[in-house]
Amino acid sequence: MHPYIILTRVCFADKVELKKMESFLDFFSRGLVLKCLSLYNIIWKTICRGMIVKVMKNTKTAVLAIMGALALLVSCREKDKTGKGAGKKTEAETAAQPDVTSEEESEPDYGEWFMAQTDYAPVKSVVATSELVEAQFEGRYLYPPINILDGDFDSTWCEADENGSGIGESLTVEFAEPVSFDEIQIVNGFASKDYYEKNNRVKSITLTQTATKMEVKDWDSEKSQYNVETKNHFQQKVYFLEDGIPDWQPIKFELPQTAQTITIKINDIYKGEKYDDTCLDDIRLLYKGKVIPFTNITELKSLQEENSKQMLSEKSDESFRKQFRDLFRGSDVIYLVGDDPNDFKTILDYGKDEDGNDEYLFRPGSSDLVEVGDSQSALYAEIEKSQYADMYLNKEEKKFFKDFEEFPKTKYALLGWKWSSYTRTKYTLGNHRILKTESIAYVETTTAIIAKIEGNTIYLNGTKYKVLSGKDVSDWRYWDGP
Repeated sequence: MHPYIILTRVCFADKVELKKMESFLDFFSRGLVLKCLSLYNIIWKTICRGMIVKVMKNTKTAVLAIMGALALLVSCREKDKTGKGAGKKTEAETAAQPDVTSEEESEPDYGEWFMAQTDYAPVKSVVATSELVEAQFEGRYLYPPINILDGDFDSTWCEADENGSGIGESLTVEFAEPVSFDEIQIVNGFASKDYYEKNNRVKSITLTQTATKMEVKDWDSEKSQYNVETKNHFQQKVYFLEDGIPDWQPIKFELPQTAQTITIKINDIYKGEKYDDTCLDDIRLLYKGKVIPFTNITELKSLQEENSKQMLSEKSDESFRKQFRDLFRGSDVIYLVGDDPNDFKTILDYGKDEDGNDEYLFRPGSSDLVEVGDSQSALYAEIEKSQYADMYLNKEEKKFFKDFEEFPKTKYALLGWKWSSYTRTKYTLGNHRILKTESIAYVETTTAIIAKIEGNTIYLNGTKYKVLSGKDVSDWRYWDGP
């Protein structure tokens, strides 16, 4: 690394960066100078005096730079310990610091950073803690959170805080896979006509980014499963937005950021002239000056607008919860079967959480659903067509293996694998939404699946699933591990 880069990074490093650089600089201070002097003696004996003068100058520059870096490191560490510096921190410097600290550690831990792709940002969901729906116009004017990604200044997201101006309200964008970027641009307020001045604008935000990367490693023969390495990255900082700018405002990062969720929380506002609704118009991501395009916006926009209109009905939240519970029909499990045979989900009723909300677990797996029929021979014929036939049938003797000789009393049998390491992430029910809450260290994020129920059919983010109660299915799947 070039000595001047070392100096620059020491000057602008945060506490996490300093810890990483300490051992790096210590290596230079203890070993590199001696190695440079040793190399100097060899060069002196082998190269002409004119060249040596140039080498001496370069060596002197490198040594001075290293010693200067060490001095700056000591100064930065002393300042960090005592809290004293040359002067008070500016507002911008204060804004760049995390607004919370880990309960387990005195210094922020940003997890394991990794670089992801920068070509596109596949949007999976956008959820807000509240959204404005103007019932007096029969849902003609909607302000769902997806509006923040459509690039249209004439549509916006507005919060609907019943008790104030939206301070504490938040919005979370979830991507189908992690995305890396080095700049976020935000359009503050409702940047259309005179609505900018009439509505509240955001003064400061807490910006939270989380990302998870799972890599399948070697096969563990003892556990009969693959080892999976998970990297979790997160960052949380406060930023200020200027007022009077109904256009893009940049938040630039010194190093690339990686995120699978981005949460914007409102900390403070600029008051509007007429309405007490706080709005954010748009955001976009950039990498090296190039806008990273969002995908899946049109489909999600249609779903969210329909969802917003459903929210207008009285007691729609309570009605949705009842509809969802009725799908279980007294069982503790339901199975969702998509048009794609590989699109299969298991949802377990996990009772109540600490807040008294219904809690559910989603269990992934690789499964085939076969009709039992009215006889053992008919079931044998159905299983024989399955990709899992060898797990259940003794084909030489034309019969079932011992564990499956008893004829099921259900309409369907479920074959394949169910994962022992199923997610224990909490899912709860919102207003025609299934809410997923995850935590990485002290950072908590909530994302949403838009749900619509029609009889024994449920649509999740627009994808159709047939719902089967546990009373309809004999689960013959194997666990994937102990």
